[in-house]
Amino acid sequence: MNNYALPMHNYSQSKIQVAVVGGSGYSGQELQRLLNKHPHVEVKGLFNSQTASQMIPTDYQVVFLATPAEVSSTLAPKIIEHGVSVIDLSGAYRLNTDDIQKTYEEFYAMAHPSELLVKEAQYGLVPWTKLQAKAPVLVANPGCYATAVLMGLLPLLSDNLIHSDTIVFDAKSGTTGAGKKAVESQLFSEVDGECLPYKVGVHQHLPEIKLFSQIIGDYNIDPFFTTSLIPTRRGIIAGIYAKLNHGKQLSDVLHAFHDYYGNYPLVKVSSEITRDMVSLKKVVGTAETHISFSVIGEKLYLFSCIDNLLKGAASQAIENFNLIHHFPVTTGLEHLEAIV
Repeated sequence: MNNYALPMHNYSQSKIQVAVVGGSGYSGQELQRLLNKHPHVEVKGLFNSQTASQMIPTDYQVVFLATPAEVSSTLAPKIIEHGVSVIDLSGAYRLNTDDIQKTYEEFYAMAHPSELLVKEAQYGLVPWTKLQAKAPVLVANPGCYATAVLMGLLPLLSDNLIHSDTIVFDAKSGTTGAGKKAVESQLFSEVDGECLPYKVGVHQHLPEIKLFSQIIGDYNIDPFFTTSLIPTRRGIIAGIYAKLNHGKQLSDVLHAFHDYYGNYPLVKVSSEITRDMVSLKKVVGTAETHISFSVIGEKLYLFSCIDNLLKGAASQAIENFNLIHHFPVTTGLEHLEAIV
């Protein structure tokens, strides 16, 4: 795993100049807020999808794309070719599958214009990521559901603790995860008092979860995966259910999580499923992941909670920025607090 006390470069005399494209969306707004408080960053440019064509990439060292996948897929190559690093919050560069075009047509309803760049992009799931120190860097920031699920799943797969063919994911998200689009199904009067399943088994984060379970956890999985909207603005609670392998028990699960996350300050782990550990109010507003679990017989019940706009988007983008520039991973995130 990475060392999260990396030596800092000497940036005392100059800040890193960055631009944000897509700053009017929920994730983009959070990203701007975090960048404005980052001690080593100067935000020199703010653009929406329409004005991004006016951007002169060479004015910046890093460009953050908080744009839809179809926009990021065309903007990123133009920025990279000018030698400027990109951290992309969309799904445009996450899925380096055997058939990239088929995957993007099926899950993102788009023809991808830059397969080569998909193959070169680096997946930024911190602390599992190992970003290569090359410039320019294209980081594919993970999806919100994928982050919540993989943070809970990868220690289990990496230590061969569960039957891979018994896995069920049941993830629920606040409505900001769907963005600001004016869609009837996301109106307050439609969502309030409901728990509404959507994209059951076909959510665009499913191939991402499967791909990186294989790449990082060395397991091919074909899980059940349900996603639901709940009547709250933000936060994700992902239930992960599976059977333990023969002879494995709760202590093995706890050891795995302590082993993989012991040196990573943005995860809280508990071997008890308490109200505090599954409360969205305790994690929303922070860059943390809260993981709690119990074992009943051979059955594992695990819950992974994040803020979909922070660890699921903006604060993870900051973590990747910090890794690229050899800052401690929590730089610029220390001030974040839960809403209660």
